[in-house]
Amino acid sequence: MTVLKRFVVSVPCFLFVLTQAALLPPSTHQALIKHESPAELGLYNNSDKVKTLTNNNFNEEVLHRNHSILVEFYNSYCGHCKRFAPLYKDLAGILFGWRDILPVSAIDCAAEENNGICRQYEIMGYPSLRYFGPGFTPSPGNYGKPINTLELKDIVISLARFIVAENRTANMIDWPDFQPLPENIQTTNELFEGLNNSCQYVILIYEAENSTLGVEVILHLNRWPDIKVRRVVDLDSAAKYRIDGLQFKIATVSRSGNIEPYSTLENSAESYVDTIKSFLTKQHITEKPYIEPNTSSTVSNLGNSENNLKNILNEVKRNKHLIYQADLEMAIYYILYNEIPKSSNINGEKLLALQRFLSALNRYNPLGPNGQKIISNVYAFVMQNQRELSGQEFERKLKYMTEINRPIFSSNVYVGCIATKPNSRGYTCSLWQLFHYMTVQAANLDKSQDPLEILQAMHGYVKYYFGCTECSEHFQNMAANRKIWNTSTKDEAILWLWAAHNEVNQRLAGDVTEDPNFPKVQFPTTSSCPLCHGEGNTKSTETYPDNKWNKMKVLQFLKNIYNPEYISRFGVTDESLLQPLLEKLRRKRMIGNVFSDVDMRMGMLLYGFCIVMLMVAFKLFSLKGGYRKKPYGHDLLGKV
Repeated sequence: MTVLKRFVVSVPCFLFVLTQAALLPPSTHQALIKHESPAELGLYNNSDKVKTLTNNNFNEEVLHRNHSILVEFYNSYCGHCKRFAPLYKDLAGILFGWRDILPVSAIDCAAEENNGICRQYEIMGYPSLRYFGPGFTPSPGNYGKPINTLELKDIVISLARFIVAENRTANMIDWPDFQPLPENIQTTNELFEGLNNSCQYVILIYEAENSTLGVEVILHLNRWPDIKVRRVVDLDSAAKYRIDGLQFKIATVSRSGNIEPYSTLENSAESYVDTIKSFLTKQHITEKPYIEPNTSSTVSNLGNSENNLKNILNEVKRNKHLIYQADLEMAIYYILYNEIPKSSNINGEKLLALQRFLSALNRYNPLGPNGQKIISNVYAFVMQNQRELSGQEFERKLKYMTEINRPIFSSNVYVGCIATKPNSRGYTCSLWQLFHYMTVQAANLDKSQDPLEILQAMHGYVKYYFGCTECSEHFQNMAANRKIWNTSTKDEAILWLWAAHNEVNQRLAGDVTEDPNFPKVQFPTTSSCPLCHGEGNTKSTETYPDNKWNKMKVLQFLKNIYNPEYISRFGVTDESLLQPLLEKLRRKRMIGNVFSDVDMRMGMLLYGFCIVMLMVAFKLFSLKGGYRKKPYGHDLLGKV
């Protein structure tokens, strides 16, 4: 597939448009409605050994269980989450032996249906790891134990410490015995006392102070029957079993009293487990069989999506500079229905940021009448709450307004922001497009005199609501470095955002989050706007550190491609929901547009003057007597 040179990034992605594409045929529209963005499949599947949680099964899998569980709260469009996903899959593989005690799971907070869960558990950044112990019940201030590291070794140690600290209860049937071997055990019979008759070996692991190695080995071997693994923390007790803590740190003890010490290649749980498994294999002791879960019902049927993807890619390839209505709507939908409702409490600066953002969106959104009505009402609702608002209250109001004003959105697919690589582009791409669109509209419509209106709205939104924590931090640092608050005109705001976007492209070019068919390049390219390249009549500044751009041409280019008249409606399934295109308005006003306003006024004056003149002429004609009858016959013949 030919690589498309696009203006794209992981936190951002943009496609720009100067021409207008034809609408899709109805059959294709229907197919597109069914097509889901790859990002909606999440970052994990069953082959990754990561249990997928949703709002439908979260409580069942996490609450009131007789085992612990590790949950990653992630956001499928978050670049940091995407980079962490391979490591989390590795972690799930490492901890696969622990699965009866601690399954590894994940929930995608980018999925709208999971808003309530992510809001309830006060997830403030992504990815977030939480440990939930046996019998867990949420309560104010208790939403699981956070794991404040993303290093695999440190995560394993934290989990081992959490698990060993749990108090074993009667219903925790399969919970291992983590208690260190008592020092007073002297004989083999005492060692096997209380164990099932099927238990053939007790395996002793020396665990030094402040180590979790013994706990980790117990968890790794929990699924192996006919053995019992115990920790030994006292060297004197360990010496009874030929463990010296230096060369020999493992010992196997049979029921007959035979003791065999073992050394390991490395002082790690993996090396200990490999040594013990080698011994067990020789004794013909195997792990309990593992039954693969039935995943047939969870596999999506994407058979028809290939054609849909090709249709969209062909459109985007033909029109390399288009901005699509579908992408702008998808950004607004995700902001309103997913990002904002996930906040548990909205107050202080966070509330002010929401008010500023909704104010700007209310003025410069590209939606039709129904959509504008919803945004206007939601904005008014938020402005009424001057102290505090919850995400749940916002969501309730939004859904009520949606119900009474539907339908709202004319499309439910990404077009210019479509991805060919799973979990790339999509929302982040469309979000940048929306803010570019708003900066241009703010400059053109003159609804506010504040040149920082859109940049301030964007800054607040990204700081408090954008789901990618790492991306948000990068943006805030970049905003400070680029002196965002020194922007003095609306045109400068357009160029500030353009330059910032290019900086992000440069930083993320070649990143693992990049879609290979949409590489992150500096925009506009020379093929897109030849005149945009080269020195113009603007000088180099701290905001624009080089002179390779003609800023005036770039500004003109951006104003053209984000002009509502040129926004493509390819992918729109119900055009009646949108504002009429200018071409249609022109046809409706064709007669009125023949003359200018002055011409029309002059025409009306002339029309009135003609009426008056006709009335005057008629009056004068009437005063002269009008038509008279002449005497025929009587006058002429009477005197003959």
